[in-house]
Amino acid sequence: MRFVMSAQKKIACIVLAAGMSTRFGGVKQLARVGGESLIQKALDSANRSKADYVYLVVGHDASEIAGKVEIGRAEIVLNKDFRKGLSSSLKASISNLPEDCVGTLFMVADQPFLHSKQLDQMIGTFVRHKDRIIALAFEGEPRNPVIIPRALFPEILNLKGDTGAIEIVRSHNQILTLIEMKNEKIFFDVDTRSDLEELLSMKA
Repeated sequence: MRFVMSAQKKIACIVLAAGMSTRFGGVKQLARVGGESLIQKALDSANRSKADYVYLVVGHDASEIAGKVEIGRAEIVLNKDFRKGLSSSLKASISNLPEDCVGTLFMVADQPFLHSKQLDQMIGTFVRHKDRIIALAFEGEPRNPVIIPRALFPEILNLKGDTGAIEIVRSHNQILTLIEMKNEKIFFDVDTRSDLEELLSMKA
């Protein structure tokens, strides 16, 4: 696969929601928090962001998930290889990108305290430094979400199993720009039913 670099600085926001949620024991993406599903919260944040393109990657329970979200301006990408892990969703998403897209913001669908404000901080930084990896961080440690420049897309194709873009981040510290967050709550994610119960007890 050949990735052509464009002079324009357009960026895609990709919401990763194809997983099987084995630790959760159900369709985690549709778990409701404050009257909305986790996937809807993530998709709304992506749609409200300054990203030029928004994609929702689905796989396991794709029909049910796609049928219960308001898609907005996003496009749906079907990852038929979702059983191969998170890396398969990254690969599926970049194969659908327009040639004028110079970077991708990869975000997961289970971080309900992540909003368009943080996404726009990342996008604004990337527009000024389109050859660098951009990641949110807490106490100097890179976290999800991350922006990967197009020059590194071939490395995404080499990922295996349940590894995500954070692995590429860790391999390229020399071109990494971190945006430090003061509140670790932004990174709270839902993996299990216990996590969901904890989330429901927290004040958004």
